[in-house]
Amino acid sequence: MIWELVLKKACDKMKKYSGLIVALLICIVIAVAGFYLYSLRITEFVFSGNTLRYSDEELKNLIFTTDIECNPVYAMFVDKHDKEIPFIAKYEIDVEWPDKANVTVYGKDIIGYVYYKDFYIYFDKDGIVVELSNELLDDVILMEGLEFGQMVLYQKLPTKREESFSLILSLTKMIKKNEIDVDKVVFDSELNMTIYRDNIKVVLGKDEYLDEKLTKVKVLLPSLEGYSGVLNLENYREGNDNFWFRQNSE
Repeated sequence: MIWELVLKKACDKMKKYSGLIVALLICIVIAVAGFYLYSLRITEFVFSGNTLRYSDEELKNLIFTTDIECNPVYAMFVDKHDKEIPFIAKYEIDVEWPDKANVTVYGKDIIGYVYYKDFYIYFDKDGIVVELSNELLDDVILMEGLEFGQMVLYQKLPTKREESFSLILSLTKMIKKNEIDVDKVVFDSELNMTIYRDNIKVVLGKDEYLDEKLTKVKVLLPSLEGYSGVLNLENYREGNDNFWFRQNSE
């Protein structure tokens, strides 16, 4: 009888200690796994999408700003990918376990800018202000002559001529299509257009036959390189070479 009690107590103690040992082993496994996961770091970054405004290294420093953000677990389950980056609308991170991140960048749709109070005000095709910056972008055209009210980020540029934005969109598309380098576009009160390229002033007039006019500009500009003057295509029509060039007097 006594031996049975001793044996029972021994078995109870073994069960108690074995439970503690199992619990301790589980804790150790969890701790080791946690430390392992925490110590992982993304070492390869691949950027795609609209990345022309930034180098890969610049994007890496803008998106992965702290050491923990380079952790694949954090990047997959914690990071909300909501940093505000100039000229970037959003970005997405796809982690290839354990040390590679594929980052897709979506740039803001900018078609032009105006200069106001020492700031470059960039806007999209709908006239929405998408960026206020002191950084001048090389591939965006300056728009002058349009009157705007107070300019507020992410709000539409207030203007009396709503049709001006669709006109700007059409014009910039045709300029890009014809691969013309333009310094600025100037509008008058009737939305007549004049574009400037180096020392050449190109009068386009109304938006009638705009594609034909810009196609002609593309042909003529190389022959005018080194000159200074006015190229007037206001009355130009396809098949009707009604244009003139007046050289500035030196």
